[in-house]
Amino acid sequence: MRLSLANLRRVTSGGEYVAEIDGLRFIAIASVLAYHIWMLTGIALNDWVVPENRIFAVGWNMLAFGERGVPIFFAISGFILGIPFAKDRLLGAKPVSLKQYFLRRVTRLEPPYILSQCVRVVPVMIAKGMTFWQILPHFVAGLLYVHMLIYRTIPLVQLVAWSLEIEIQFYILAPLLSRLFFRKAPAVRWGMLLTFFILHWLLSFRFYGFKPGDLAVGQPLALAYFNMTIIYWSRYFVVGLAMAQLCITEFPSLRNRWVWDALSIPGWALIFALSERWWNLLGPILLMVCFIGAFKGVLGPRFFRIPLVATVGGMCYSIYLTHSLVLQGVYALLNKLVHGFPSYGSRLFIGELFCFPFLIFFGAVYFVLIERPCMDKNWPQKLMAWLREKRRANLSTESAG
Repeated sequence: MRLSLANLRRVTSGGEYVAEIDGLRFIAIASVLAYHIWMLTGIALNDWVVPENRIFAVGWNMLAFGERGVPIFFAISGFILGIPFAKDRLLGAKPVSLKQYFLRRVTRLEPPYILSQCVRVVPVMIAKGMTFWQILPHFVAGLLYVHMLIYRTIPLVQLVAWSLEIEIQFYILAPLLSRLFFRKAPAVRWGMLLTFFILHWLLSFRFYGFKPGDLAVGQPLALAYFNMTIIYWSRYFVVGLAMAQLCITEFPSLRNRWVWDALSIPGWALIFALSERWWNLLGPILLMVCFIGAFKGVLGPRFFRIPLVATVGGMCYSIYLTHSLVLQGVYALLNKLVHGFPSYGSRLFIGELFCFPFLIFFGAVYFVLIERPCMDKNWPQKLMAWLREKRRANLSTESAG
């Protein structure tokens, strides 16, 4: 199948396409990919020392915080899930059908996810020396998005699915959170938002310095597990809800201005440069500023509307589901090709350039073959109609024979 920007573009349920949202998704997925390549480089060389070269050192530090693409994803989810509820609560638009809301999530997201889980079972069994019966409980728990709840560790079959388990909890809670936050009185809305952030800051600093992956390296269970829960990550989803209400109430009358570029461009750099302590404090604020700049700046919207940027961002779910397995194979090949480049900086630079095209290509193939067809909200009915037609055709053939 021929790949082009036309058949790689996301299909939306309502037919309205907002390129800036996919542009934000591009930043999120690109930073996650860069971060995982950075991790594999350190593992391959058993070297986590900051390079002496200043240019490489700056890049190394920013790649080390590439995992912050995940909070960006959570904020985007809060934004796009919150808009219909914000229109309902704040503008009196047609109420959201919860039945259709949840059905859409199942038909849209589950087929690509289930297939990606199935594809990984055998490779993980071989890599970890496990039997089918040993891996089966982990596989089922992963399919049901409860692996971290049951095992209190990142999912075995697909490590990156830890964020998807958090994401599905946001989907379930979005109607309730929207009802809580989308109040018609602006003072009440922003007062509740500020109170939430203050309480969350206090709680987060209690567990400062622990990440989801810390369980794998033996950090205390209670501390590390907190950072694997929806409580820890909820602040970013709430940022998205705040952006949804701004989009509904303020954006229509807000002109595009250079001041938002002046704030958001350095803001993006700070997102991937701040230490963990400062990120805990300023992260939600930076995300809000950068999101506003993406829509209401002058340069920001131009960048996020670039067809290639928006298209790759629109494929982020497929890229995210496929990238870890593809990256393992691609990096094994890279290790053979660059065996003569022991320098961490050069290996990291070559690794980023070498791996990115493969990760995007295989993600694009998965998007076209699996995810994009599921973006048609009527695909289950069309599939059933096609199966019935095939059955009638087979019966007719048998009767004629």
